[in-house]
Amino acid sequence: MATKKGIIITVVILTVIAGASCVVWLLPQNHGSSVIVSDYKSELDSVKERHALIIADTESNLKELSDKTLSPDNFTSQAQISSSQITSLISELIESNPPVEWKQSYGAYFEGLKKYNDYLAETISLANKIKGGASPSDISDEVSKIDSLKQESDSLVFKSNQTRP
Repeated sequence: MATKKGIIITVVILTVIAGASCVVWLLPQNHGSSVIVSDYKSELDSVKERHALIIADTESNLKELSDKTLSPDNFTSQAQISSSQITSLISELIESNPPVEWKQSYGAYFEGLKKYNDYLAETISLANKIKGGASPSDISDEVSKIDSLKQESDSLVFKSNQTRP
């Protein structure tokens, strides 16, 4: 048999749980996170270093794809991971909200990262063409497009470096 004291304790515990649940649902949720940056040079250098690692990995994977030591499917998986990493770097630059003297440099690097993401999308297209047995002419056209996007990205990164305060 349940005692009166046991029933009261159970009711109190259930009331506390229900109240806590209501509080969780009723309190406003802050989903936005903010990044506070005080050293904009170091922040941009950090993004630049991580971008360089992604570039090196992608170039290595492209070489392996052309040497047929990496399958198009594996290349596509790696390129998609790289693309998501680039998207994270882009978000990081946007959220850092640089002061006026850094805006041009950050803006150029931001554009360079966007162009690099376009480059990655085209490398995925190349892998799909290779997988589908496209003609050498189609593959050559795709490689030209890829090279052009890479040069545009490099040019924007160079512009970022030139406009640093």
